Amino acid sequence: MTTIILHADGAYRGKKGGVASYGYLVEKDSKTIQKDYGVLLEDRVTNNYAEYTAIIKSLEWIKRSNLQFDKLMIRSDSQLVVKQVNGEWSVRSANLRDLYKEIKDLIAHFESKGKLVDLAHVGREHNQEADELSQLAIEDHFLASNLKGKEKKKCSQCGKEMVLRDGKYGKFWGCKGYPDCKNTENHED
Repeated sequence: MTTIILHADGAYRGKKGGVASYGYLVEKDSKTIQKDYGVLLEDRVTNNYAEYTAIIKSLEWIKRSNLQFDKLMIRSDSQLVVKQVNGEWSVRSANLRDLYKEIKDLIAHFESKGKLVDLAHVGREHNQEADELSQLAIEDHFLASNLKGKEKKKCSQCGKEMVLRDGKYGKFWGCKGYPDCKNTENHED
């Protein structure tokens, strides 16, 4: 039986009107085959909204990728999302109802194709890489915001915006297209 494992996480920083993000990775045969992250700039974002979105984005990618598998294991450190989607808790927030339906529809799609789908809660220590991706999205957002009107740079490999990062050896430019584009460039102080 071929199994793929999906780790998803959302994050939120700030007070009302803050920034939310998602991060996810997909593993097959003990290898990471996809990573992605992004920022959610809608008015209604919350941490729970971000947690839902992380699962939706990853399920959409799996659906588009036409991966061959028998079982899909979805892992999230959001107890609320897992218990709501698994039918243990009701969805009271109007903000989450559409997202809940979207996840249920995506799961139903896979099940209609004969795939086993298992959504389970895991502790944060078992979801660390997805958490790091969601945090990276927020950092990229704040770095890009701080650079508005200042230094800007386009990636020479993919054309996306680059962000200034602090690394072990000082500042460097990193592509916002990471992890698909791993281009980095030196930053001259």
